Amino acid sequence: MRANLLLCPVENTLKTPRQMLQVIAIALNMSPDCYAMKSRIRNIVELRFIAALLLRSYFPKITLHQVAILFGGQDHSSIISGVARAHNLIYTGDERFIAKYNTVLKSVNLWLQREGSEYASAASA
Repeated sequence: MRANLLLCPVENTLKTPRQMLQVIAIALNMSPDCYAMKSRIRNIVELRFIAALLLRSYFPKITLHQVAILFGGQDHSSIISGVARAHNLIYTGDERFIAKYNTVLKSVNLWLQREGSEYASAASA
């Protein structure tokens, strides 16, 4: 299975990490509240893995501590571990994870191409 690339337009400063988290959760038919859950349920953990990976890719200036705060106050080392595990799942070719990742990438790329946050508000309606 193949993983796609994320578009990273640097000129768009209207997009926020919190908006991206909403887009990612909606793409996986989950609630944005799942990020802060202290759960080890696979779907919730993978949601955090994908979100951490994309936040670090799209918002390179965001710190691990800031990502941890967005995830309900987790430790920064949990974010490092999540990003590493996401990379590992993609590298080893985990088809189920890559399918989720590609679904999210399509939604994030669509969101990145749109003005403002109209995608996030339209997708949640």
